[in-house]
Amino acid sequence: MSEDAPQKKSGRRRRRRRPSGGSGEGSGGESAKRDDAPRDDDAPARDGGGRARGEGGGRSRGGDRDGPPSGGRRGRRGGRRRGGRGADGGGDAGGERPDTSADDDAPKSTDDEEELVGIPVEDCAFAEFGLKEDLVRGLARAGYHTPSPIQARSMPYALEERDVIGQARTGTGKTAAFLVPALQMLTDKPGPRVLVVVPTRELAMQVAREGKKLGHFLGVKCLAVYGGDPMKGQLDELRKGANVLAATPGRLLDHMQRGTIVLEDLDMLILDEADRMFDLGFREDIDKIMRRAPKRRQTMLFSATLSEEVLDLASKYMNDPEQVFLAPDKMTVEEVDQTLFPVDRTLKTKLLLEVLKRENPDRSIIFTRTKIGADRLAERLQKRNIGAREIHSGLPQKKRERILAGFRDGEFPYLIATDVAARGIDIPDVSHVINFDIPENAEDYVHRIGRTARMGKRGRAVTFVTPDDGQFLTGIEKLINQIIPSDSIEGFQHTVAQPEDEAPKKPTAPEYKRTLHGYIRPRTKR
Repeated sequence: MSEDAPQKKSGRRRRRRRPSGGSGEGSGGESAKRDDAPRDDDAPARDGGGRARGEGGGRSRGGDRDGPPSGGRRGRRGGRRRGGRGADGGGDAGGERPDTSADDDAPKSTDDEEELVGIPVEDCAFAEFGLKEDLVRGLARAGYHTPSPIQARSMPYALEERDVIGQARTGTGKTAAFLVPALQMLTDKPGPRVLVVVPTRELAMQVAREGKKLGHFLGVKCLAVYGGDPMKGQLDELRKGANVLAATPGRLLDHMQRGTIVLEDLDMLILDEADRMFDLGFREDIDKIMRRAPKRRQTMLFSATLSEEVLDLASKYMNDPEQVFLAPDKMTVEEVDQTLFPVDRTLKTKLLLEVLKRENPDRSIIFTRTKIGADRLAERLQKRNIGAREIHSGLPQKKRERILAGFRDGEFPYLIATDVAARGIDIPDVSHVINFDIPENAEDYVHRIGRTARMGKRGRAVTFVTPDDGQFLTGIEKLINQIIPSDSIEGFQHTVAQPEDEAPKKPTAPEYKRTLHGYIRPRTKR
């Protein structure tokens, strides 16, 4: 016993370490758990640390991911052993985890796609604008063949460094209409030279992604700056230098107050989806940004819809702008086949299932009016084993990026979205847009259905209309200047009005009788 005591004391840690890392049960269990870890969207931090998964494996992966912990000798050695054995089963999950974020995956996947759909440089008609050779190569690599109408009409003015107000239907290439002139005039001077202000985080990521794609051979550094993303990561990227910024107003002002973004050397300022920014209450923020930008700059403003209020406000900050209005009296895309379904509110989910069964869309965005409505609808579809995920402003930013990347990559066919996704989602081959809840703002309808029929392709838009939605439907039809044809499925037509016998009766005031003792309320006979 006395001889065993020192051995037990000196080898206690080693004996306990071997079963958790070296036994078949420990390594196999940890490998299986690591295989599942990247798919857990709800708790990435818990997967990285792994303390909820088990004692030994969790600490090992935590040390493997974050580096050697101070005093964490047991976790450090166990992590090396399991990392070597679990190379195929996810032993290096900690090191690979950054690759699962949408910011990394989306550009890589899209770049690979553009490599496949690219065209020969000599077939790129954009060269006729006298663009830089490397910019034409980037356009050809991205598959840009012929300029769309908004690009052909606005780019000559923009390339002459004139201010431009552009209005065109959704899905006609407005993003490239301002990015191509911006990249053409971009110089090698340090600091932000081009600023694109957008209303939503999704649109900021899309603009930055498109800028990287088109400026691939120019060495352009594009950065998306938006709220909901850790400030530290954005500060690190800003220190590395960025030529083109795509930013939401709130986070941009935060950086401007910190002094981490300075607009003194700005050459071009672009407002994308300007009407939406004013609708969302960014009027004062836009005023602050425009006042702090240098007066000698080029300003461009683009949107699918432009109200007189937006034009009046924008005219304060623009110098004799050229106005390019394409089909302002017909706001929707002709390639979209639009129909509406009258339905009772309580039957909307059942009608949706019938429409999905009948239409069998390859890829569809289903819009709801509220975040709670999106959550509930996604849950109902998932209970029926229908591939659907919800996206709205209430979700963490990283989870929203993963959901968008999954929808873009075809992991599930149905995306349940609120209007936060109506602006900025540029996903090809969306065959159907379904307005589960009709939008209260008529202009939102234009942006919603613009997610399909992108760049000349055919698309389908379906809108559910309840008896209480008549005023919203009227506003939409006035805006698009056409009557939306009605469709129906037997058993789902709504009742036009509530029957009189079931209508709630208006409460009547109680009767009082004047007596010698004052006014009293007469009692009913029992």
